Amino acid sequence: MIEKTTEPKRVLVTGSTGAIGQPVCQRLLARGHYVRGFARRATPGVEDYIMGDLDDRDKVRQAVEGMDVIIHLGAYPNPADFLDVLLHPNVIGLYHICDAAREFGVKRLSLASSVQTIMGFGWPDRLLRMEEGVRPTNHYALTKVWAEEMGHMYARVYDLSVVNVRIGWLPRDPGEAETLKASRFGRDVFFSHDDAARFYERVVESPTPAPGESVTLFAISKAKYLERLDMEPARRVLGYVPQDVWPEGLPFAVENP
Repeated sequence: MIEKTTEPKRVLVTGSTGAIGQPVCQRLLARGHYVRGFARRATPGVEDYIMGDLDDRDKVRQAVEGMDVIIHLGAYPNPADFLDVLLHPNVIGLYHICDAAREFGVKRLSLASSVQTIMGFGWPDRLLRMEEGVRPTNHYALTKVWAEEMGHMYARVYDLSVVNVRIGWLPRDPGEAETLKASRFGRDVFFSHDDAARFYERVVESPTPAPGESVTLFAISKAKYLERLDMEPARRVLGYVPQDVWPEGLPFAVENP
């Protein structure tokens, strides 16, 4: 049983039909928040949704107007050609979201980054901390570094409260779960669908960061073997405490986990 919040917010979730967007929408609705979805197709289980592309400035402005919080998950989610695939959703679309947040006075903006921003460290057998910076190895990861810096700038210049989220390895389907399972480090940076919903609940409801402040946080579930990403900032800033360990919290079964 999910308890209702005492301070409901109006929340826009972009990428609301995706593997993270859907459980996030349902969690926020269950908490009593008003949720608007934005995606290229209808958002299941959400009454208020807008269908459109992120590079359509007018559609983005329509989606953002009247919202208290934006959870920006929409993007092309994998390495790809920069000009033909990544540029419009991950760069131009990001700009439209951030600038609409500024225009309409959104209180909190959360931008989805990725652990791919640090893949160049090669997953050493130790804890990686946020202060070590970024080391991207592909153009997709570069668009996420850009997203983080965009968030910091909009907090600094336009007084937004910004949470950049370096999302861990969230398998979208059983095939991706098999790939994760075969990885030496995958089960330590696993992010379950249920923990994703819990994480973004805290993004919406936490009083911190304050207006004019921005943070970049890792978002994963509990490590299976070795803690590789520093989760202390997410606990301190948002109060996020992961509950799942691989393969818990998935919407599908995993054989021989």
